[in-house]
Amino acid sequence: MEALTPICSTVEIASGNIYYCDEYSWRYYVFQDRVEAGVLLAKFLLQVLSEFFDIVIGLVAGGVPVAYTFSKTLGKPMDILVVKKITYPWTTEAGFGAVAPDGLYEFDRNSAILAGLSLEDVERKAREVHNYIITRTLKLRGNLKYDNIEGKRVVLVDDGIATGYTTIVAVKFLKRVKAKEVIVAVPTSSIDGAITTSREASKLIVLNLRTGPFYAVADAYKEWHDVNDEEVLHYIKHL
Repeated sequence: MEALTPICSTVEIASGNIYYCDEYSWRYYVFQDRVEAGVLLAKFLLQVLSEFFDIVIGLVAGGVPVAYTFSKTLGKPMDILVVKKITYPWTTEAGFGAVAPDGLYEFDRNSAILAGLSLEDVERKAREVHNYIITRTLKLRGNLKYDNIEGKRVVLVDDGIATGYTTIVAVKFLKRVKAKEVIVAVPTSSIDGAITTSREASKLIVLNLRTGPFYAVADAYKEWHDVNDEEVLHYIKHL
């Protein structure tokens, strides 16, 4: 791999293990799309990470295009991981927790209570989400085993972090399948989501750190669309 030109004049550090670029942060629409974001994120990671790492894991679905160009830029192998939010009954977008491929889940108890959900309600929703994860993983990846992760230093890539639920359960899952270390790298993140995620990851690397009452991952991208399974399969085919 040839040397890549640094894209950030100064790497900033927050909360001990959150690395961000002030030149890209606090702004909107800084990336053309997920493909460009993956390349820029790879260049930034090289400014932050001096140690060798083994494999890139892309979170399905929006993280896959980012992870694909990230892994290609750095010349690293890539795999995918399906996790899914536990959403409120009245929406398919806003979540108060998330489920990992092995069925374990995290959720905000206060948010569940305020939504009128009992522990049994949450457990039922988590089982439904887990069944979905199994089906989708088998469709996209072909199997549920992650033997390739054991003893490896992993970089987990998504297109962004809002609340942090999906990233956290992904990190915990990778630890349970015996990853040696899990580093999280994302093009954009809310400050709250970054702080929450950094408690589980060894390092959190983010170009566009933002704050505000209405943070949205999409606001970091000029071109934004929902990534479907056909697009994910297209990237997997070209690994």
